[in-house]
Amino acid sequence: MLDLVKQETERIVSRFLEPACGNGNFLTAILERKLEVVEKRYGKSQLDFERYAVLAISSIYGIDILEDNIQQCRHRLYGVFDCDYYSRLFKNRAKNKFREAVRFILDRNIIWKIMCEEEIAAPD
Repeated sequence: MLDLVKQETERIVSRFLEPACGNGNFLTAILERKLEVVEKRYGKSQLDFERYAVLAISSIYGIDILEDNIQQCRHRLYGVFDCDYYSRLFKNRAKNKFREAVRFILDRNIIWKIMCEEEIAAPD
């Protein structure tokens, strides 16, 4: 599915919204592709990597009606960022403040939304 929009998944700032994100399968795959590009282009410089990784993470949005799905999605996205890329690339130089910033972004971009009947009903 992502190969249909491959060019966009490889653009660091292309925005993606998953309105029923579940535990994050689709968003995780997108983030992995974006961070691969960030690593290839900016992996030698920690400052540049951090700058562009934030842009990649900030471009991903998700909504779900189940709170546990949202928690899992945030956890998975953070794991991709930290374990698969940031900690691997920068080991002892990785900054906890930067990790906190990424968690903050994920908390704001991956949200739990319960729809009210009024929101679901079509306008007359």
